[in-house]
Amino acid sequence: MPALALSPTSAIMLALGGVALLVAGVAALIYSRRRPPDVPDIPPAMQPGPSDADLEKPALERLQGWGVLLVVFFVIWLPLVWLLEPGTNVEDERELIEQSVERGERAIELFSEENPGGVGCVQCHGPGLAGGQNLFQGNVVPVPSLTNVCARLTQDQIRQTIEEGRPNTDMPSWSIRLAGSLNNQQIDEIMAYIVAINLDNVPAEQNKCLDPEAGETPEGEESPTTAATEEAS
Repeated sequence: MPALALSPTSAIMLALGGVALLVAGVAALIYSRRRPPDVPDIPPAMQPGPSDADLEKPALERLQGWGVLLVVFFVIWLPLVWLLEPGTNVEDERELIEQSVERGERAIELFSEENPGGVGCVQCHGPGLAGGQNLFQGNVVPVPSLTNVCARLTQDQIRQTIEEGRPNTDMPSWSIRLAGSLNNQQIDEIMAYIVAINLDNVPAEQNKCLDPEAGETPEGEESPTTAATEEAS
């Protein structure tokens, strides 16, 4: 998110402040043009300036009043924006992630006129990336499911596989840096979709995409699976 980008709440409050200042300015302009009916119609440039008495009291007090009004406005507006900004940033970030997941979901599908950004991951990994088959060097080889890949690999490892591929397998490199066809943003969106579908299939305590150390047994401790196997035997 750009550092200078305004959140929707800040933009609304800034717009309201601008409208308030505009209305106040128009009102001040209309008020300043009011003249008693018996005053000659003298062009503004030829009118005498304010008297010393006006400069010392009414005009000065009017300027001070506008200054106090602006100070009060900013005293209220700035803390309010500051208080609302963290929640607004979290909501904006959540919305950006949801949009990225939606684009990643479209990217894994086959290319078509309706889906020009389709990469075709489903051609090998199957519908919904649930696993499939592919023909490699004349043999039919199984292609793993990516719906639970976070139980085995971290996000960095998944990204590396997408970018670099796997040598001597049917998984090619997809990064444009390695003669592939995807830029970093496209890979980020596919990654966002893979992480999202794994949230429903991999428990949080085993999800390496959320925590690279998830599911690992601390050194010196016995894993629950090993203990259960020994008890059964």
